[in-house]
Amino acid sequence: MRTHYLSFILVFAITILFWQCANIGNPQGGPKDEKPPVIVKSTPEPNALNYQKQEVYIEFDELIQLKEVFQKFVVSPPLNEQPIIEARGNRLFIEFNEDLQPNTTYALDFADAVADNNEGNIIPNFSFSFSTGEVIDSLKVSGHVWDADDLSPSEGKIVLLHENLNDSAIQTLVPVRLAKTNSKGYFSILNVRPGQYRIYALDPTPNNYKFDQPGKRMAWSDIIVKPSHEYREVIDSIKVDPITGDSLITDSIMKRKELVYLPDSLELFMFQHDYKTQYLLSEERKEKAKLTYFFNRPLTQDAEIYLTDQEVMKDLFIMERSFKNDTVSFWLKDSAQYNQDSLSITLRYPAKDSLNNDIIKQDTIPMYFFETQKKETRKRKKDNDKQKKVPSIQLKNLKRSIDLFSLFSFDLPSPAVRFNTEAVRLSVMRDTIPEAIAFNIIQDSMSIRHYAIDHEWEPGLNYQLEIDSAAIIDVYGLVNHPIKAAFSVKPVDSYGIVYMKIIDPQSNWLVQVLNRNDVIVQQALVPENGKLGFRYLNPGDYTFRILVDENQNGQWDTGNYDAKIQPEKMYYYPAKITIRANWEHALDTDWDIKKFNVDQFSRQYRKPKKDDK
Repeated sequence: MRTHYLSFILVFAITILFWQCANIGNPQGGPKDEKPPVIVKSTPEPNALNYQKQEVYIEFDELIQLKEVFQKFVVSPPLNEQPIIEARGNRLFIEFNEDLQPNTTYALDFADAVADNNEGNIIPNFSFSFSTGEVIDSLKVSGHVWDADDLSPSEGKIVLLHENLNDSAIQTLVPVRLAKTNSKGYFSILNVRPGQYRIYALDPTPNNYKFDQPGKRMAWSDIIVKPSHEYREVIDSIKVDPITGDSLITDSIMKRKELVYLPDSLELFMFQHDYKTQYLLSEERKEKAKLTYFFNRPLTQDAEIYLTDQEVMKDLFIMERSFKNDTVSFWLKDSAQYNQDSLSITLRYPAKDSLNNDIIKQDTIPMYFFETQKKETRKRKKDNDKQKKVPSIQLKNLKRSIDLFSLFSFDLPSPAVRFNTEAVRLSVMRDTIPEAIAFNIIQDSMSIRHYAIDHEWEPGLNYQLEIDSAAIIDVYGLVNHPIKAAFSVKPVDSYGIVYMKIIDPQSNWLVQVLNRNDVIVQQALVPENGKLGFRYLNPGDYTFRILVDENQNGQWDTGNYDAKIQPEKMYYYPAKITIRANWEHALDTDWDIKKFNVDQFSRQYRKPKKDDK
């Protein structure tokens, strides 16, 4: 029995020993693979001639994978149907679903869609070319595409070359060459033949390479593109060891010739045409006296309303418009009208007909309002004995502190049919004693419920606004109770100042100050001497830009291809400025827009917009 037991122990130990020897772990450490796949052979060979088959095979030195290939891949010249693209082990397989054109150079551009299967090392700007004829076109055109409104890179845009130089080519013809922009907005159109071309950029649309839809964003260059090449002398301080092939960094300066394809720095700026025709989006009547109409774009002239089959209601309503003038509200002053549950309203507003002619459109719209009764809750006896509070007008959007250069403002919940400004007083508090001061009341011409108090404020002091009872009567007949609103003005030492000198200024240059959310907080035209200062900037990070305000309307305007108007240009100061309280800052160097590098700025401060991907 003991002998059998010892034999079992011996067999078990030998089994464990063999199991450990058979399960040696993978060796740890070692250099990480950072090299992308390399082509070892292909059918056809790169830049092959007279290849007319419909299949292409490319074999690499390791297993590969494809990343978003159908979003990144593009064929030039364009095909009618997307080819089949598959990764099979270490081979890339492309099959065309149509016959190839004779005597044509084809460029298959994969961008960064091909990578190794283990570490995901991509092949940057991977492309493969061949010709169906006796010659392969070898020139190249490259550059960048940016969004015109903020200079962020335009990713995934189609860039096209047209041999036909007519303006209508982009709208009617298919391009001879094309490429797609990467995440930096960079494009490279390969295998271009000598000649003259127009270059464009478009939002991508499957199997559509024309600017034939008004909703597409686009860009174009005013110059005629003439592809060429040259050898440039470049400085190279890196030597190569003739034995090992390793790079040797030395102090000596080496010069070498480098082949450069031109043009290599084209700049295109994407913009959205102002193409939308006017139409009514929706309407609502959330308050019984307020009729609101929402439009798809700002109105070019005022809308009008009528009681259907009656005269114009000009003396029966107060019109209020939104800041962008794309929303219009009509406040009824007559209780006999607004107390009706249903009103039939005729709305007249500017629009365009099928021939794009200006017209006045008329719609008849029923407007309903049904007031819901609030459920009464049980209250304690002492609450029932309380007298109901009489509703009154309450000022809205009051601030306790304002900037030195701003206005003190407030809003009414409903438009006023009477506002006795003589019953309004403004006082400055000096040693806790109020001192009456002069001021002006400004009513906003569009948002008619918005009022502002205009006065040259003293920094760091406290103020008090008083409005007597019944000074305001609104459309519902409500009045205000006595109102007191106290506020303070920020002291001078809570702001910062920036000074700048601009080289060779033009009369239509507008300097804009943008906060960290790219909101314009101040702007000013550049004077003839180019010297400019911005006072009363709150502490924070700011960006400065020069807008070439071509039409001098104080704002950036988009382009129009039909009218051959490019979007207005912008030049950013190439650094963000941090403003501190009680601090003066002068720009480090005079601002010369000729030195502005949009590519460098975009790489450092901009990212592709999410809706562009």
